[in-house]
Amino acid sequence: MAFPAASKLSYWASCMTISMLLLGAHSGTIATDNELKAHFECATRCAGMTDADREKVAEMWRSVGCEQGGPGMHPVCASSLEQLCVGACGGGQQDMPAWLPGSFGKASPGVKEEQWLEFEAASKAHHTCAAECARQGVAVAADVPDAARRALQTLQRCGVVQLQGAYASDQLDKFQKAFEKLRAKPDAYKKLLDQKQLHDGRYQVYLPYTAPFNTRQALGVSDVVLEVLGNYFQAGGHGFGIDHVSVLTSASESGNQSLHPDVPYFKGLTVSVHTALRDVTMDMGPTFFCPCTGEALIREEWPSSAAIKMTILKRRDCLASSLAPSMTSRGTVTIYDGAMFHKGLENDSGKDRPVLKLEVGASDFPERRNYIQLASKAAKKQTHRFRSALGPPRMGEKFASTEL
Repeated sequence: MAFPAASKLSYWASCMTISMLLLGAHSGTIATDNELKAHFECATRCAGMTDADREKVAEMWRSVGCEQGGPGMHPVCASSLEQLCVGACGGGQQDMPAWLPGSFGKASPGVKEEQWLEFEAASKAHHTCAAECARQGVAVAADVPDAARRALQTLQRCGVVQLQGAYASDQLDKFQKAFEKLRAKPDAYKKLLDQKQLHDGRYQVYLPYTAPFNTRQALGVSDVVLEVLGNYFQAGGHGFGIDHVSVLTSASESGNQSLHPDVPYFKGLTVSVHTALRDVTMDMGPTFFCPCTGEALIREEWPSSAAIKMTILKRRDCLASSLAPSMTSRGTVTIYDGAMFHKGLENDSGKDRPVLKLEVGASDFPERRNYIQLASKAAKKQTHRFRSALGPPRMGEKFASTEL
């Protein structure tokens, strides 16, 4: 299966409102539910589309103006052809054998016995992975000698890691004092304030590319964090750079979010780096994770991961064990893959929960993702300045100063 460029890698928006279609049951002994098996059958057939069927899906992609408008033109424009196929199959809005006879008709190959067995193994592995991550936790002390190695292993296995003490408290004091000075300038603050892109009582303020915010260390990327990020993206053959940075606040009495990935793409393309600006307790609504989730870019692993993703979308709940840290200390840096399912919990503490929110992306992915398309003119300007200074191949490492 040849996945297209990352600008065509999403079916999140188009899958949110579609309903279930069962394509038939496997006669073997796979100990998974019918809904999950149906999504796997969809994904397996879509992964093996004939050239003629692929062209029909491409016609749908082109029909909404994706070729001219790019990924922001329409929800389907960020999708691969395989993902569009899975969304249509799982949604029940297409007669799949009539639409794509080569992949879904009576004469199509279907799902082979060995593929069902691989799916059974992948399903069991997902449950085991999630259970282990939830039971063992994802915290790593940033000051131990092998912190970067342990953190990378946790991130690769669970999809999330918390580096405790990664942002020194005295340096964080400087950051927060500078941010309070920005807040005290109503005009400048208002220009960078974003209340459009976040929901359920959450808002963010984009940071300006000025001292002391204009170094990677100030944004939560210490040498240990940089090593983790560098090795994580390098495993996929990518350099990486900044997408955007802001201070995100979950206001007191903000609501419980629905499960979602930050980006509707494959794993390894974008990573969130969140620094706790105060101690976060359970009543403040920490981030709730579905460990070990996100679509795999590897061809052989994609159908199972796509089936798990579609099932989570349908059920609006983790398929396996979940994880919500009971306590996140100030200065802890939480790193998670943007394709991982998560949500912010309800904040009923009577206190706001602010985090320093940095997102980084592989190579030119931030430009193609275009997260800032709805941001203010001032926010876009500052973000482009950050990207210019802290871009690939390694977040502008050679330009970064250690001074706050």
